[in-house]
Amino acid sequence: MGFKTLLSIPPDYDHNFPPLGTPALSAYLKKNGMACAQTDLNIAYRGFIPDNFFSDKLEGRCYSAFLPRDESSRSGQLPYGNHTNSSFYFCERLLSSEYLWRYLEDRDENTFYKFYETSGILDRLKKDDIGLFGISVISPTQAIASLTLGLLIKKHLPHIHVTIGGQWVTLYRDAILEKKELFRCFDSMIVFEGESALLELARRLETKRDISSIPNVIEGFRKKTVSVPIFRATSDEDMNSLPCPNFDGLPLREYNGCNDGRISLTYETSRGCYWSKCAYCVDLPLPKPSYRRKDPKLVAKDMRQLKERYGAKYLLFGDPGLSPRQMREISEEILKDGVEMEWWTMARLDPGFDRKLFELAHKAGLRQVNFGFESANDRVCKLLDKGNYRDRSSRIIKDCALSGIKVDLQTMIGLPDENFQDGLDTVDFLVSHKEFIDNTTFNTYYLTPFNFVHQNPEKYGIEYDKDKSLPFGFFIPFKNKRGMDKDQAELLQKIYHSMVSAKTRRETAGIC
Repeated sequence: MGFKTLLSIPPDYDHNFPPLGTPALSAYLKKNGMACAQTDLNIAYRGFIPDNFFSDKLEGRCYSAFLPRDESSRSGQLPYGNHTNSSFYFCERLLSSEYLWRYLEDRDENTFYKFYETSGILDRLKKDDIGLFGISVISPTQAIASLTLGLLIKKHLPHIHVTIGGQWVTLYRDAILEKKELFRCFDSMIVFEGESALLELARRLETKRDISSIPNVIEGFRKKTVSVPIFRATSDEDMNSLPCPNFDGLPLREYNGCNDGRISLTYETSRGCYWSKCAYCVDLPLPKPSYRRKDPKLVAKDMRQLKERYGAKYLLFGDPGLSPRQMREISEEILKDGVEMEWWTMARLDPGFDRKLFELAHKAGLRQVNFGFESANDRVCKLLDKGNYRDRSSRIIKDCALSGIKVDLQTMIGLPDENFQDGLDTVDFLVSHKEFIDNTTFNTYYLTPFNFVHQNPEKYGIEYDKDKSLPFGFFIPFKNKRGMDKDQAELLQKIYHSMVSAKTRRETAGIC
């Protein structure tokens, strides 16, 4: 039957849409003649844990020290439901603790271990004669589950090569190398983009060749003599050579985005970000990949294939930001090819967007744009290299809404060097543009690793302790030296909601 690869999506992650990682990798391996399947263990894990499991089972136990607590709770109970051991707080602390290995194999408290034992994953690996098992770790919330799974496989099926990859692995590659014992859970890790690396890894494992020279692959430390792994960076993938994602094997009707049987899938028309300057960027930490886009003709072709093969009715474009040029050319190709499908995308408030372009995109199926708005204050946006300007943002939001496309604004309060008055500018903008905005998502700014603010905090008016005891930390405590604190940021959100409610009541009553 040949060499076989199985790719997995571990818990605990979002359930709205199928992640794109394993479908993209699966398609690439199959295109190049390698047998590959995939499984979504995250969906299977949903609902596995009883309510109040952690508060009932971990109260007073050694692991409870790694769980965030409600300081206002007099009873000392753990105020969390069934996602506690996948919280950022829990993961980053357990990974650096002496109890990590005890927890990974704890049948009573580690719910992931309990789940894997009953899920049949080990039986499937053995029955299907899998030679390479891949774990896609997108978020820190999946870290403990991934290590638990890898360790379980290496214990019971040590002949299977386990590799991990994904955004979390790339982000914390140096921390993983420092904590070499983590390689007990896997044999290799793939950093940055994975298509070519995974294909070459599978080919060399099949023919029992050395894997140490594969670009983007870091070999593990399972030999008695610990050595520094060889890592060779590769060039970015050519978007036009990547096949249409393959979602075979995923329970497409079980994702929350599937409403009334309407299959919703994820897709990408580009990689990297054409702007790539935002100082606080979370999605594309340093070093940033180059920007590449897929030929719009191939995009339309892929969309048709996804519709015909899976009955897809709705696509989430996962691009960090769809450029005006890409939106225009894709829309033209969709209309030319006659593809009838609705789609949603993220974008910057770029001056290239206008009413005419939005009307074209709406005709081609665009139904919602999630804009990275963040702030209406020009000074703050300039400091953070956001590229937004208040007057331009106003025009683009109105043009988009008046074209029949829903406007969703991502907003941050408490940005570096942002004072209370700056925040009020944003609140005023949002309230005055309420009729054009379908939804506003408020985020209180948090410092994350490996971006421009993290690298040069003095420039952005913040300071933080470089705590080496938590190398896997994601939310980094900081002081906004010239800006507002978290209490003021929360107050601004309350002011916004109060003003929006009052405006709505006046409009309902017909009062101008």
